[in-house]
Amino acid sequence: MIGSLAIVAPALAGLLPAAAAVAASAQTVSERNITPLACLFFGPTVSPWWLSKCKAHLDLVVIDLRSAAEYAESHIPGSFSLPFEPVSAWSQMGPGDLLLEMPPSADVFASLSAIGVSNPDPATKIVLVNGVGVPAFPQAASPRVATTLKYAGISEGRVSVLDGGFPGWTSENLPTTTVVPTPVPRTYTATEDRSFLVNIDYVAANINKKNQGIYLIDGRDEAVYNGSVLEDWALKAGHIPSAVSLPAKHIWNADGSWKSPLELLAQLRGAVGYGVSRSYGKIIVYCGVGGYASSWYFVLTRILGFDNVVMYDGSAQEWSRHYDMEL
Repeated sequence: MIGSLAIVAPALAGLLPAAAAVAASAQTVSERNITPLACLFFGPTVSPWWLSKCKAHLDLVVIDLRSAAEYAESHIPGSFSLPFEPVSAWSQMGPGDLLLEMPPSADVFASLSAIGVSNPDPATKIVLVNGVGVPAFPQAASPRVATTLKYAGISEGRVSVLDGGFPGWTSENLPTTTVVPTPVPRTYTATEDRSFLVNIDYVAANINKKNQGIYLIDGRDEAVYNGSVLEDWALKAGHIPSAVSLPAKHIWNADGSWKSPLELLAQLRGAVGYGVSRSYGKIIVYCGVGGYASSWYFVLTRILGFDNVVMYDGSAQEWSRHYDMEL
């Protein structure tokens, strides 16, 4: 028996390296198919690092909101171009030539379907990519589109914004391309959601009600709010009566990255104090035509967790046609 073992042992030993190599290979393949733990955390904003590591592991579509020319020059590999413009897939002229109004939901459904977004099974996640500029209109594109996607029936937890936008991606030396991907169309259908949008009558009925915990927040620049500058689309200078100033340009750092939740909450408290909380009162956000209002809506609901926020999309453009402004 001992002699037999002496003969078999060397043969088994010779097989061990090969078996180990097969096991290691199988482990490598298995690891490739495992979604990294970090990819399970999909917040209101994601970092360039997160997107670079996770986009291959999730049912995820990256939408570039910059101009077609900027996209053609360079973009994130695999991203699709759907530029954000006042009249585009994301917005339209409303009644009375109001700018930046919600488009027909069927048009949004068609645009999403064309680039491979499906709903609800599988429920595709979306990452929005914006540019960076001064004024902060490019930064405001992503939260505006996120708001449009909510209107189009996509649950808020499925939409995120790339922190720092495309400049944030390139600042980390991550790969870019000029290759335009070929989308695989899928079917997106949903129910339009207007629950967070309010009209001029609603706003008129809720001015001067801070003692009841109802606050109007004006997201325009300070000079526009106080009436020293008149924007092109408003007929009168100043702000909606009883509104407080909370300029959206302060949401972002100079490089276009988002300020921390603590910094954003401090801005809110500096404007409204503690007269409203996540569970008490109501916040109505507005701006000039609805862009910066969307930014504060996104911050308040997605980043700070307030569930008592609504948006007046007609904003100062519509209000100034029907009511006086306050200086």
